[in-house]
Amino acid sequence: MIGREFLKRMAVLACSAGMLLITACGGVPFGLTEDAKPPLPTTEGATGASPDPLVSASPAPNMDLTPDTAVNSGMGEQKAPEAESVRLTLHFITDEGYVLPVSERIEKQDGIARACLMRLIASDDTANELRSQGLNAPIPAGTQIALTIEGGEARVNLSGMSALESGEREQALYTAIVNTLTQFPSVQVVTITLNGAEGETENGSIPPKKAGQYALNPENIAIETGADGELSALTLYFPNESGSLFVPITRYVGGKTGLVSAISHLAAGTALSGLRSCFPENTLILGAAIENGILSVNCSDDFMKIKETPELYTLAMQSVMLTAREFGSVDEIRFMVNGIAFEPEN
Repeated sequence: MIGREFLKRMAVLACSAGMLLITACGGVPFGLTEDAKPPLPTTEGATGASPDPLVSASPAPNMDLTPDTAVNSGMGEQKAPEAESVRLTLHFITDEGYVLPVSERIEKQDGIARACLMRLIASDDTANELRSQGLNAPIPAGTQIALTIEGGEARVNLSGMSALESGEREQALYTAIVNTLTQFPSVQVVTITLNGAEGETENGSIPPKKAGQYALNPENIAIETGADGELSALTLYFPNESGSLFVPITRYVGGKTGLVSAISHLAAGTALSGLRSCFPENTLILGAAIENGILSVNCSDDFMKIKETPELYTLAMQSVMLTAREFGSVDEIRFMVNGIAFEPEN
């Protein structure tokens, strides 16, 4: 059994996306309200109005990765008083190229949405901090930002931005900006222009036009729907190779899904580069349930091989905790093998 206090200690120890308190300030965009949207009840997957109809299949979680429940959050933060700051989610790029939501405390101010975007620009002040966490600012240094918010649409113009290396890197930039802005209640969609112009870039990407929140790190796009014609999106968390960050990926599957199927897909691993599968090969999930804050996961015999790699058990526990939390509150995790309680050897 893994108790609440152990989970909290593990979450703090695993936090390697820690950030300093943000005090950036900016102008006042039209229609901006100061308070961010409260965390949304998450459904299976990710969201929004995006160029690909599959990516808009279902809504994405508005993640609140606070230190006592998750891993991608501030370490050693110099927190401002509660009355003067608000916890918001910013989006950075991992060294592996994935978009990662990171929770930070932002000073309350007029133009707080612009302050969030300014925090996403690479600078000498933040470069070392980000680099030490395996993260990168999505917006190149020297970029100028113009932001207006009106009628539910945020319009962002990036000028003087140095060229990015690929269309994939540009798409990561768009996702970081769109998902950071759409957490505000005044923003439903985002339009991005480059030097005042729309249309395809030299790398072949198309800046978003009235786009809602994007799916995070989609793993697959072209799939068939289930027999019932349904298509679902699962948000699964995998650690990077070093185990320092847990990256949410969106996996589309045919048919309806639930807790058991989500953990089963997690146990099956991922082929995405730079990410690590946490369960021993061929492990099957025989059952999973959350009751009174206790998550019980029943595995096949193959799970016993995890004893051969002790650190893998820690990663599996964190991955399961993060993946399962959209299905209910989890205070303890119990792994079983064929219905018998499993404890890793010390």
